[in-house]
Amino acid sequence: MNRLLSPNVVSGSSQSWERVYETYSREGLVDLDAPIQVAGEIAIAAPVKTVWSVLTDVAGWPTVRSDISDVEPTLASEGGSFAWSTAGIRLLSRFGRVAPPREISWTTTAQGLVMTHVYKLQALGAERTRLMCEEAMTAPAAPQIGSDELRGRISSWLNGIKAVSEARREIQE
Repeated sequence: MNRLLSPNVVSGSSQSWERVYETYSREGLVDLDAPIQVAGEIAIAAPVKTVWSVLTDVAGWPTVRSDISDVEPTLASEGGSFAWSTAGIRLLSRFGRVAPPREISWTTTAQGLVMTHVYKLQALGAERTRLMCEEAMTAPAAPQIGSDELRGRISSWLNGIKAVSEARREIQE
């Protein structure tokens, strides 16, 4: 059974979760020297406000990606902590920068892992949004998660946000 770790202690980490949070997530940045970095973006046929609501609805993340479960949500606010599971791994996350509806970041920790996630939304007219994502593993749980696996998870995540946002848009029309 995976256990939720203290936010300041990450086994095998060269950097503490708190330091990564303060240095990167609160500033809306990723560590450009991190051993694993992946970025992605997707165009979504939905307004920025709709995409923002899907991205920040932590309780709804299991509808975005089927391998997310056991979510203990919080409101998307700076410093707000939440727990969730993916691929059988229990994670603890904390929101860093929250600038609705344009930018959000959070830091995540689990056994042997410290990550920063940065998402930026850009309106492409009134009914389309570009969602850009950068993620960096400062203390990767190598060899369990590498760049290719993280790239696949981000692609799945972005496609899930697109599908949910576009479906929500259709319901609202």
